[in-house]
Amino acid sequence: MSVESKPKGNHTPPLQKNDVDQISLLDSFPAVCSNTEKSPLMTQIPKTELSPDNGCIIDTKWKLGPLSYHASAAGKVAVPLVTEVIRLPELVVYDHIGFKGAYARTNLSFHYIGDFWNDRISCLIVVSGVWRFYRDEYYKGDYWDLGPGFYESFFAKKGPDDVVSSFQAIALT
Repeated sequence: MSVESKPKGNHTPPLQKNDVDQISLLDSFPAVCSNTEKSPLMTQIPKTELSPDNGCIIDTKWKLGPLSYHASAAGKVAVPLVTEVIRLPELVVYDHIGFKGAYARTNLSFHYIGDFWNDRISCLIVVSGVWRFYRDEYYKGDYWDLGPGFYESFFAKKGPDDVVSSFQAIALT
């Protein structure tokens, strides 16, 4: 009588070279693809992301030329198609002068830039568009307008860099 020996516990044999072809991407990340449970992977985003999950308030009334914010892509409101060539306003912000430290890229306007970025932007790249940066949230207080370019620090003279709390695109370029 022959007895097969089986490994005890949850031992999985190591993958062999030919096994890779048989692995499904969905098998590798079941928590991300499952909608039956709220996965911790779905809620953990870096604190540097410009996201409502990090306290940011997106301007949902934003409109600039033929571009505007839409709550849905199809179905609720008929959205006219933009058929002309347009560059979306785009911006990259950094938390240290000299393009160092954490950074975030966006095309959105924000009433409030969140707990991480509030009073923390030290330098930026305006990729396209003209952007207005406000000292206070909801587009209040002192403001500065910047067009496309690389800005190693926010002020030419010695001044308090980290003062921005909200920003919005005000023109297309």
